This record gives sequence, structure tokens and C-alpha cells, in this order.
Amino acid sequence: MLLDNFYTYKIETHSNNEISADIEINKEHSIFDGHFPEQAIVPGVSQVLMIKEIFSETLGVDLQLVSSKSIKFLAMLNPNEINNIQALISYKTEDGNYKVNAKLFKQEQNYLKLRGVYSERK
Repeated sequence: MLLDNFYTYKIETHSNNEISADIEINKEHSIFDGHFPEQAIVPGVSQVLMIKEIFSETLGVDLQLVSSKSIKFLAMLNPNEINNIQALISYKTEDGNYKVNAKLFKQEQNYLKLRGVYSERK
């Protein structure tokens, strides 16, 4: 779990099956010692996990990503340059699962776009 150590977030809105959150990345986190020492980059897997953790915690349900139609990393996210970004998570429930379209972005710059299906962890 990365929440509260690697990043913190604040929900801006949650209505009509859409969650908007402000995220602050801890640019001093030890993960950047190895990814990468000379040029810090937020790992892609960490970006995907941030979406999952924010979504899961906001709904109050322990979720897991069970499939993904698309995960696109569109730009490198250097926390020394930008450590405050936004998340937008749109979802609908279908057959006990959550179909999600999500993105991490700052103004016009998208860092991650994800389309996937989450289900409750059993």
C-alpha cells in the first residue's frame, strides 16, 4: 500500500459515479532512490496502484483490478517537477464488478489513462 507514505490525496468531488481527487506525491520517498537516482520517475505500477487505492478507499470496498482493456502511460511523471496531480475515476457497476475509466493528469497533461474492471477482494 502506497497511501500515506508515497502519496496523499483529498477527494474534491464524488457524485454521479465519478471521483475527482487531488494527489500529492512524496518526492522524498525512497522509491526514487532506485527509480531513478538521477531522474526521478513515478513508476507505472505505482500510478495504477494509486488509482486502485483511491477508488477502493472512496467506495469503502477492498477492490482488486481483475482485467484491463487499456493502460497507457502518456508522459513521464517526475515528482521533482510536478508532485501535485489530479485523478479522475469514472465507474459503473455491472454484474457485481466496477467498470472504470480513470486518468492521472495535471491541467492538459495526461500521465496515465486506464480502462479496467475491478471486483471486491474475497
